[in-house]
Amino acid sequence: MKHLNFSVLLVIGVSVFTQNKGEELYKAEKYKEAVEAFKQALPKTPNDYNLQLGYANSLHKQDLIEKAVEQCNIAEKLNNNDTELYFDRGVAFIFLNLHRKALQDFNKSLALNDKKPELYYFMGYSNYELSRYRALLYESYNKAIELRANYAEAIYNRGAVKAELKNLEEGVKDFELALSKDPNLVTGRINVALSKLALGQFEEAIKDFDIIIETRRANLDKAFFYRGEAHFELKNKDKACNDWVKAPILGNDVGTFNIKDFCGSKTKPRKKIDIVF
Repeated sequence: MKHLNFSVLLVIGVSVFTQNKGEELYKAEKYKEAVEAFKQALPKTPNDYNLQLGYANSLHKQDLIEKAVEQCNIAEKLNNNDTELYFDRGVAFIFLNLHRKALQDFNKSLALNDKKPELYYFMGYSNYELSRYRALLYESYNKAIELRANYAEAIYNRGAVKAELKNLEEGVKDFELALSKDPNLVTGRINVALSKLALGQFEEAIKDFDIIIETRRANLDKAFFYRGEAHFELKNKDKACNDWVKAPILGNDVGTFNIKDFCGSKTKPRKKIDIVF
């Protein structure tokens, strides 16, 4: 096995503000209309902090991230003592891949409110992107889970960190726990299967890949490819070849070998076990 790269999740969690029509439209997920409502209201009351922050969050939801940050900067001049402002701007910085700036804002938010589980979750995410493993990541995700026991995304991400640090058994436990909290975390199921494959638990991995393929959830190409790997390790030639034929991700990367003689001309070259999420 050459490479393990477990992905973390990113779940947007900007705060909800309070103010007039813009808020109603925002809550109704009519973000384009919310932007216009806030824009029309602001000239009348430009010093209304809630309006400014609401406008910023609506811009974020429209994927106008740089404008959202600019609007947060305007809001900060009106109120630099609101945990939600720094949390929201920190999340925006994540989407701009400015993780050090994000952490600066999250630390400001933390100083004002250390009881917000989403705050620790996003701090963990930025630390992950900056390759700050171990203590920082565990501290962040553990604190998020402590504050919200059913925080499936945080549990999942903690599992991904454990798996990347080659603690696959504990990673599997977190992936399965996350799935018990939120069955819709489809990447969690395939991560469980891939972890078992990496641990040499080939029969158990096949059972998980079977579920993924039968329910047609997650990446089917990946599921077929790695189920073929598990069958190959168990010397099940026909099943391995049948799965590899269904997986067009097969390629000629370094470490592959041609299995034409093994499966026949219907197959392409096959990778050795190389788990990439």
